Amino acid sequence: MERDRRSLSALELILLGAVMAEVSIGRLLVRGLEKKPVFIKGQAQKLVPPSWFVALDYVALFLLYFVALLGVIVLTVRAHEAMLGARHGRPAERIGRGIDGVTAGGMAVVATLAVMADPATVQTFLHVALLVVAIHQVVRVWARKVDVGAAIGLTVCAAPILIYCGASLLSAQLWSEDQLLGGEARAAIGKLARNGLAVAAIASPYCLAPRPFARSMTRVLPFAIALLIAGAGAAALRIDYLSTVKAVNRVLGLDLRVDAPQDQIALYLLAFATVTWTVTACVTAASPARRRVGFGLALLVLAGHGFAWPAAFVTAATGLVLLGDGARRVRDEERAAFIPVTPPIEDEVWQAFVGHLVAALRHKHGDGAVSAVSVRGEGEHTSTVVVTERHGVPVRLRVERMARAVVVVDVVCGREVDAGRAATWTVVARGGAAGTGSHPEPPAAGPVMRADDAPFDQRFRSRGDRDVMLRLLDSGLRARAAASLDGWLAFWDGQSLRHRVFPGQGAPLDVLIPLSQLALERRSTPQSVEHLVLVVELCVEIAAPALATRDEPVALGEAT
Repeated sequence: MERDRRSLSALELILLGAVMAEVSIGRLLVRGLEKKPVFIKGQAQKLVPPSWFVALDYVALFLLYFVALLGVIVLTVRAHEAMLGARHGRPAERIGRGIDGVTAGGMAVVATLAVMADPATVQTFLHVALLVVAIHQVVRVWARKVDVGAAIGLTVCAAPILIYCGASLLSAQLWSEDQLLGGEARAAIGKLARNGLAVAAIASPYCLAPRPFARSMTRVLPFAIALLIAGAGAAALRIDYLSTVKAVNRVLGLDLRVDAPQDQIALYLLAFATVTWTVTACVTAASPARRRVGFGLALLVLAGHGFAWPAAFVTAATGLVLLGDGARRVRDEERAAFIPVTPPIEDEVWQAFVGHLVAALRHKHGDGAVSAVSVRGEGEHTSTVVVTERHGVPVRLRVERMARAVVVVDVVCGREVDAGRAATWTVVARGGAAGTGSHPEPPAAGPVMRADDAPFDQRFRSRGDRDVMLRLLDSGLRARAAASLDGWLAFWDGQSLRHRVFPGQGAPLDVLIPLSQLALERRSTPQSVEHLVLVVELCVEIAAPALATRDEPVALGEAT
C-alpha cells in the first residue's frame, strides 16, 4: 500500500503526540499528584482538591478518550485502505490485505464498543482483538522475504503482548479460582510480561537499529539521549526510590513491587535506556520505513502494559501495525538508499588482497598463526575478519563491505569491547579529505585534553585520561600516529584498544587500503597491504604495554 511508503500519516502523527501528552499529564502528573484519602477512626475524610488539579484531571480524562478516538480512526482508515487494496493484485496479496483490514477493523469496532460501554464488559473481546492483530503482524512479516533482523525484532516486541493476552484469556484454565482471587495469577502474568518486555528492549538495537549496524552504533545523538535517560532514571532512584518505582508503574503499567531487588530495577532501567536508543536511532534514520519502525516501537512503549483502558489497546495495536509496515519495506529502502562512497571491488580482487594481507602478517610474525575468513550476511553485506597475535596481544581486524564497497575498517587489540562503552581516552583525527563529510565520532570519554605536542594536537582531538594516554603514546608513537592514522583511536584501560576508520567519510578514500587501485586496476599486489600492516603494527605497539599477555591467541570462532 502507498501509505507504507510514508514514515507517519498526519493522523498517526497526531496520535503519537496525543499519547505522549496523555502519558505526561494523565499518568505522570495527575496520578502522581493525586491526594490519597485520609482515614480517621476508620472513616475516609473528604478531600477537596484545588481548582487547578480539577482542571488538570479533566484534561487528562479528555486525553484518555481522545487517544482512544484517534486510535479507532487510525485503525478504521487503515481497514478501509486495506479493503480497497484487496480488490487488486495477486490472490495472495489480496488475501493478505483483506486479513489486514479485518484485524484492524475488528480492533477499531471492539475499542469503540468499549469506549461507549463499560470496558470491563468487553475486556475479553479487547484481548482477543489485540492478540489477533499481534499474530497477524508477525505472520505477515515472516510470510514475506524481508529483513531478518526486523522480522525477529517485531516478533520479540510482540511477544510480551502475546504472552499477556494469551495468559489473560486462558487464566481460568491456567490457575485455580483461589489463585485468581488471591492475585497470584495476576502476579504471574505480570512477571511473564515484564520479563518479555526486558528481553524485547535489550534485543531491540540488534534487531531494529538502522543498517549498516556498524555506522548506527557510532551516531552520537541516540547514544546521548539514551545516556541522559539512564542518568535521569538512576538519579531519580537515588533521590526517591519509592516515588520513582511508583511513577514507573503508573507510566508503563509494569506493576513492580516497591521492595523489588535493586538489581532487578537496574535491569529495567537498562532496558528502558536501550529501547530509547533504538527509538531515537530509528526515528532519525534516512529510511521512511525505518522511521516507521521507530514510531511503532515508541507507541508500544508509551502504551504501557496495564491495558486497563481502550486507549492502551488501540495504541498498542497501532504500534504493532506500524512496526509490521516498516519491517516489510525497510530492507528494500535501505538497500536502495545506501550509496557507498567507496568504489566497489570485485570479489576475486578482494580475496587476492586478503591473501596478500595474511601473507604479510605471517611474514612479520615469522610465519605465526594468522587466520582469515569472509562471511556473507544479509543482502550484499560481507564481513572479512583476520585474527592473529602480536607481542602477546590478540589482534582482530575486521573489514565490512556493502555492495562490494568497503564501509568500515576496524582494528581491535585485546578484548572486543562495545563501542558504546565510555573509553579511558580517545583521539579522533581532525577534518578530513575535502568533500568526504564528517567522520563518525569515537566512543564517549572524559573531558577534552591536550598532549602538549603541537603536531599531535593539531592532528587529533583528544579526550579522557591524559596520564594514561601519554603513558602509552610516547613522543615517537605520537609522531607516527599523526603521520599515519585517520578516523579514531580509543583505549579501554586493561581491556582493549580499537582503531576505526570509515574510508571516504571524513577520511581519505585510500586511507588504509588502496581502494582506487583495487577497483580501477582490478588487481592486488603485495605492496597493496603495506600501509594497513603498518597501521596494525602501530596499534599493537601502542597497546602492548598495557594489554600484552601470555595467553594463547584467540580462536577464530571466538573472535567472530
